Amino acid sequence: MKKILLIAATLLLTVAANAKVVEKTYTVRGHCGMCKNRIETVAKGFEGVQEVAYDLKAQSLKLTYDTKQVKPKTVLKAIAAIGYDADRFKAPQEAYDRLEGCCKYREIEGVNDHAHGEDHHHHAE
Repeated sequence: MKKILLIAATLLLTVAANAKVVEKTYTVRGHCGMCKNRIETVAKGFEGVQEVAYDLKAQSLKLTYDTKQVKPKTVLKAIAAIGYDADRFKAPQEAYDRLEGCCKYREIEGVNDHAHGEDHHHHAE
């Protein structure tokens, strides 16, 4: 029994030693609280992503992830696929066009008549 426990402990330590958790920040375009929620939800959906924080003002997504389980480009491509330009991956026009009006950051750029961070819960109705 001791031998089995020793083998199990060794395997766990080997797996833990092979895991490499890193934190990196990427540019992701968004405009409101609804954008923040969508971006974070997509990123959190990947196995290996441990922490996600989107900063609207900085237009940045901080990812903490295990490099053995997920590649950041996979996460960024998924974010682009739902309409948000993510680092070097530009959202397809069709996906961007499906965003709510308040989320259309390309059209709103330079116009500050819309408060960043607004949640827009009324769109879910």
